[in-house]
Amino acid sequence: MARPQPDADERRQALLAAAERVLKANRGRRLVMSDVAAEAGMSQSYAYRFFTDKNALIAAMAENWFADVSKAVCALVDGSGPVRSRLEDFVLVQMRMKCAGHDADPVLFSAYLDLASGHADIIMSHVHEMERALTALMAERFPDRDAAAAARVFNDATRMYRDPYVIARMRPLVTEERARAVIATVLAGLEGGQPA
Repeated sequence: MARPQPDADERRQALLAAAERVLKANRGRRLVMSDVAAEAGMSQSYAYRFFTDKNALIAAMAENWFADVSKAVCALVDGSGPVRSRLEDFVLVQMRMKCAGHDADPVLFSAYLDLASGHADIIMSHVHEMERALTALMAERFPDRDAAAAARVFNDATRMYRDPYVIARMRPLVTEERARAVIATVLAGLEGGQPA
């Protein structure tokens, strides 16, 4: 009787988790496929069945890094409750998740930023997904306005509370109190009919 084969997705996830452990152990300075494979308990040649090269592994790590944030934000768009609260949560949920990652391990957080910076396509895909979510919320809140223009204003004004690069550099200034003040001011302007 043949031995059951491990699920390919399970193996990919094991390699991604191992890559994070290797990255953390090396304080974000070194990520080598042979080290990742050994950490995952498999040969390097077997690891290449799941990721064709280190670049593919890094791309998958970057995608995973954004996935939780994307899932949480998309749930806001599909959620219930006052849209004004969901707009506030659009910023606060992202801020809390990214600040928690930074605060738990600033070195690993910075290492992920370095990895992601080599994959502008993944970053831009995430940015566009967030823009679509925000525009949908704005269309719900301001049905008679240009939702995309309102989203751009809101996005620009609240960027420092959501941008992981800014959070890494200016963490002491990225606070819920400051974010809430900016959100309230921008929404008051939009609600008061100020041009978007």
